[in-house]
Amino acid sequence: MQENTMTNGTYLDEGYITLRHEQLPTLTASDLHAAAIPDNIAFFADFMLKQNVGRYHWFERQGFTLQNAGAGVIRCVYVVDHASSLHNLALVNETVSLAGGCLELAPFTVVSPMLEGDKDEQAECEEEAGPGETPSQSFPQESSVVGMEVA
Repeated sequence: MQENTMTNGTYLDEGYITLRHEQLPTLTASDLHAAAIPDNIAFFADFMLKQNVGRYHWFERQGFTLQNAGAGVIRCVYVVDHASSLHNLALVNETVSLAGGCLELAPFTVVSPMLEGDKDEQAECEEEAGPGETPSQSFPQESSVVGMEVA
């Protein structure tokens, strides 16, 4: 899979690159089916509860960090510049929508270059996925979200 297509593998002196919805990959019928897994919808419905406002979760195997911004909005604050991370985020976009919320990207999402150490972890995650499966098709079922205040 392609990596560092947006960042060219480097950080910018003048700031960061962000991500817009139209930059997410198009999902296949199989992807849409995976996004509609009831346990995943339930996970994001729980994540969006008002008592979880401000909390965030680092989805290490998927390559991004999400935060509950309140009122049914889940904000992506960080994504790794890799095709599988963007694909995973597109799946989450659909799942969050099915859970009754919306995924917020630009201007809040920081696209980070994929670094050498990240490449090994990404390859490991892709190997662990079964045939025809992406590492994104299931999300943690226990609520291990942590919180912090974001201005």
